[in-house]
Amino acid sequence: MSDKARWAGIYLLICAIPLFVYFLPPLSPEIMSHKMFTNFLVLAPYLGLFLIAILGWQINQTRIFWSALLLVGLYHFFLHSSEFFEVSTTRARSIEIITVSYPLALSIIYVMRESQLWSDKSLTRVLLGLWPFLIFIGLYNWAPAIYQNLLFWSPSNTAQLFHVPALTILAYGIFLLVVIFEPDSKPKSYLIALATTTVPFLFCAQISLITNDSTTNTLKNFNVIVAFSVSTGILLHAILRLYWQKVYLDILTEIPNRQALNERLMTLQHPYALAMIDIDHFKKFNDVYGHAQGDNVLRMVALTLKESLGQNVYRYGGEEFCAVFTDEQAKTAHIHMEQTRRLLEKRDFHLRLFEREKPNFIKELTQKSEPKVEKGVQITVSVGVAYSIPKTKSHEEVIHSADKSLYKAKEKGRNQVVSSEEKD
Repeated sequence: MSDKARWAGIYLLICAIPLFVYFLPPLSPEIMSHKMFTNFLVLAPYLGLFLIAILGWQINQTRIFWSALLLVGLYHFFLHSSEFFEVSTTRARSIEIITVSYPLALSIIYVMRESQLWSDKSLTRVLLGLWPFLIFIGLYNWAPAIYQNLLFWSPSNTAQLFHVPALTILAYGIFLLVVIFEPDSKPKSYLIALATTTVPFLFCAQISLITNDSTTNTLKNFNVIVAFSVSTGILLHAILRLYWQKVYLDILTEIPNRQALNERLMTLQHPYALAMIDIDHFKKFNDVYGHAQGDNVLRMVALTLKESLGQNVYRYGGEEFCAVFTDEQAKTAHIHMEQTRRLLEKRDFHLRLFEREKPNFIKELTQKSEPKVEKGVQITVSVGVAYSIPKTKSHEEVIHSADKSLYKAKEKGRNQVVSSEEKD
């Protein structure tokens, strides 16, 4: 299971909290009467969402900035909808419009590429994001029949069970497609978290529509606060993960970088082992096939190392990687690295090259798009393994010993594992 899928599952479990609270009504008045609730819980989503917007701005993710501010506005509306509209029917229609327009606005915000915060493109993003709200407001005011048929197009009568419009399903389907096909891996984890908050948001809209005609808004406000608090907590965790990735994750190979390795090494205690891994003839490969293919090789090697060794692999720099073995695994570090070396040796790296040697008449027929042919290239690594000893003063000594073993592996012909315990 990938890291993104694991966190998506955790977020979905957290999203069940508003439903859990809703089905425990005796708990609600007790919390509502507590002073801490009125002084803090109401403000928590405001503070959290504003913090998310600022953090998104600081890492040049303006899409996160605008979507967080949009949630601030929606939270304020749900909390104080009775102050905006005195008539319950108008208030209900407004919630219906928000429920459909919100995922469409998110789709518009995130389908556009990143830009500077204060720029024409950013302004265009905001204006286009507001269009779904304006369109449905216009339909409700000037074409109510079209509005009703469009939002509640479902052939089955589900009004008694679901109060949100049937068009909401299609709107969220569009947003999920945007999440799935987002090409930029950097905000992907945040987008997945944002998609999971669909559950508390729809729950909030459902409760708001159910309690729309109620004489008291206490229960509705309580559920709104819980739903948005859960969403804010999930999104805050997701953006903090983005910061963690920015600091500790290598952007090319998507495995922990040297900074993460250095901090891991500071915590190691005997016994442990370190393996220094170097891709054979990598500079020559770059000269022949280009740096773009070289980057692909780095990704493939990193993926294979991670597949074989788990989360204990780090990119040390350039074409070098480092693997950490602790406790019982330290004793069998050489065996683990030998298995990994063989696994990588068996895999072919496929290059896609233009076919250059062709007869002239074929060239003329394929002038616009020349077919590509695949070429398999074997990628191998040399590995040096070193073990800590009770008298080891620092991890630099073990790294130095692993480097010496790595150079011995290269001198012996490459594509092999040499341990510091082996004799010359």
